[in-house]
Amino acid sequence: MNNDSRRNKYDTKDSLELGDKAELVFRRLAEKRGWELTDASFDCNVNEHWDFLMQRGSDNFKIDVKAMKRLNRGDLDVQDRWIWIELHGVRSQDQGWLYHGKANLISFEKMTSFVIVKRTDLIELVERLVDNKTLVHSSREAKYRVYNRPGRPDRITLIETDTLNPIKWDEWDKRLYPKESKNGT
Repeated sequence: MNNDSRRNKYDTKDSLELGDKAELVFRRLAEKRGWELTDASFDCNVNEHWDFLMQRGSDNFKIDVKAMKRLNRGDLDVQDRWIWIELHGVRSQDQGWLYHGKANLISFEKMTSFVIVKRTDLIELVERLVDNKTLVHSSREAKYRVYNRPGRPDRITLIETDTLNPIKWDEWDKRLYPKESKNGT
């Protein structure tokens, strides 16, 4: 693992690399669909919680791309049945990407696709599904409850990916496009 200045101090595994890979695949899919993408500045990425400005014709959206994640830090592999939702960030002044991010759309990576939802619709869904009065201290208990990791200000929760289906803005199949070849094309 490299010593990238973008790495969060709590990222002791490969979260940054997983995020970079998901963003690359998302970019390719968006461009194949005729979208023009502009990278967010470092400040916008970190403080406003969006990765790309996505434009096509008169449509333009700020989008935050979320890579698949592990359920528990000790897990070997990422999974796509559950997604982590950030209610408050890892920095004390960071109010988190769900409630205080500037993205219009959030894209969640799955094994075979990206599910895209409006952030405002996701807020309503989370508020309906998550018991925000119950604070838990183990990732195993985080399903539909607020998880606070010891020694950190963040508050996160897990929801099943399938609960996004009723609020889906779009879903882009990753299998329709070839992966990057060894020579980078």
